[in-house]
Amino acid sequence: MFKHMDYVYAVFEERSFTRAAEKLYISQPALSSTIKKLEKDLGYPIFERSGKEIRPTYVGEKYLQAAEEIRLIRKNLEREIDDLLHLRKGKIVVGSTTFIVSNVLPVLLKRFGEKYPDIEIEILVEQSTVLYEKLEKGLVDIAIDNALAREPDYCYIPLFQEHILLGVPEDMPINQSCRKLQLPAETIRSRNCDYSQLPKVSVSKFQELPFILLKSGNKMRQLSGSIFSESGINPRVCFEFDQLMTSISFAESGFGICFLTDTILRYVGPCKNIVYYQPDTAFADRTLYVLHKKNKYLSFACKELIAFLQEENNQPSEEG
Repeated sequence: MFKHMDYVYAVFEERSFTRAAEKLYISQPALSSTIKKLEKDLGYPIFERSGKEIRPTYVGEKYLQAAEEIRLIRKNLEREIDDLLHLRKGKIVVGSTTFIVSNVLPVLLKRFGEKYPDIEIEILVEQSTVLYEKLEKGLVDIAIDNALAREPDYCYIPLFQEHILLGVPEDMPINQSCRKLQLPAETIRSRNCDYSQLPKVSVSKFQELPFILLKSGNKMRQLSGSIFSESGINPRVCFEFDQLMTSISFAESGFGICFLTDTILRYVGPCKNIVYYQPDTAFADRTLYVLHKKNKYLSFACKELIAFLQEENNQPSEEG
């Protein structure tokens, strides 16, 4: 039964019997014969074979939905058995966004690997929306991401809180009149930084200046949009990018103002030619979480990694 489901799922993912057969290391006639026999047992076709691309029929979609649920149950069982047999060994698939994978995880996972050398970690880099899809299908064990809204079927375990900052090119004349409102990089990088005791500046003060923003769909773009609406301004946007580090690079070159987080200063280091300000906004903070499905079995390896990440970021080992 599992083999047949894997065959159907491979055809669905590849949209081709030929490519699916190559992926499964079997012949294309053998794959076609197996699926035809399964369709005969069901009494209805699973796939529409007209045209260049293979598509599931309505019955096929129902079969695939059931197959996904069974595959997830099977993976949970395999992980439980693996825990019983191997204890401190295992494999974890961690999903996160480009910035977290490139700048935050390398330091943390290196320390984790030194503590648990027999636990293998696979990294998957995706946008936030895709991460949820991968978690849903069991292709990712845990994800690390910000969450502007919570889904009821997921556990959200806090790692650390990020603070939103404004990065202004240091050669912009406005910095002369705002000198007393600037935040030193050393203060921001401190884990004990208390932003409630630091000066704030209204974003409207910069409304005539060019802004460098992330493209629509990015969570930082959503936050910046909320900040602009709160301030009642329509920003002059000079550039839009997919990646936060790209927008920072253009701000460092003097093209415009960007939004960034204190996480960048702590894990990457101070930016060049940038002056930092704390925006006076209700949207200044966001939390980075470890996410996982509530009904999914968490292996020993996953639990140890979550506890390790919380400990490294001074968070209590409790789910939030």
